[in-house]
Amino acid sequence: MTFRHNTEIGQNFLVDKSVAGWMMERARLAPADRVLEIGPGTGILTKSILAAGCARVDAVETDIRLKEYLEPMTASDDRLRLHWDDAVTFDYSALDETPTRIIANLPYHITTPLLWHLLESFAGSDMRYMLLMVQDESASRIAAGAGNRESGPLSVTIAAAGGAVVLRKVPRTAFYPSPRVDSAIAEITMRGEDNPHALLPRDAAWRKLLSGSFAMRRKTLANNWNGAFGVKKDDCAEILAAHSLGARARPEELTLPDWLSLREDSRLTSYIERRR
Repeated sequence: MTFRHNTEIGQNFLVDKSVAGWMMERARLAPADRVLEIGPGTGILTKSILAAGCARVDAVETDIRLKEYLEPMTASDDRLRLHWDDAVTFDYSALDETPTRIIANLPYHITTPLLWHLLESFAGSDMRYMLLMVQDESASRIAAGAGNRESGPLSVTIAAAGGAVVLRKVPRTAFYPSPRVDSAIAEITMRGEDNPHALLPRDAAWRKLLSGSFAMRRKTLANNWNGAFGVKKDDCAEILAAHSLGARARPEELTLPDWLSLREDSRLTSYIERRR
């Protein structure tokens, strides 16, 4: 029976084994590594992960039609555990062991909510590394950090928790069916206990600060804060001045230290906490 791909849920499966091999060379898996894979599809990347050598692979897949491809792999390799669930809502704390690495070809339409869920789930844990194949534009935004036109809540949070880089592009011909856009491989590194900001993905006030500040990119911080949190005009001016920011400052202009400093501003935080 021919498998019918559901492209509406991002079923553009990797078919180029050389790309999977390149990812394994980059990941440099150790025998003790525990890997989490999202959306294994027919198992091309899964097989490469297992062949590269690691202690365990947990693979989360939502489409039970793929059992015929994936379940035989569990029979031949007991390091592989399959979880038939939605990766965006999956309870990762239910895994027997916390993964040390996440390696995946992510469906384009869930990249942002899934990354937020992963960051929140594994903040401050043994999971310190992600190697992700995503849409080219998404990779650029993930690695944007703070202080540039492409920065946003997710990229600022990743910069605070560790950092990200775009390693290489992947042509659409590496997938079947071919998507309408090219992909890229992004590498995210997470700092551990030595990072005082490791738990920021779970910080509700931090998340609200960023989402409200970036609510309307063409607007100034003052206008966004007024709309999102009800910050009065005079208070906006005083808060911005206290952090050496101009009255017309826009969210994409702020550096990571600027954002971290604003998170500690009690006057701004009090406005944020009033809004539910």
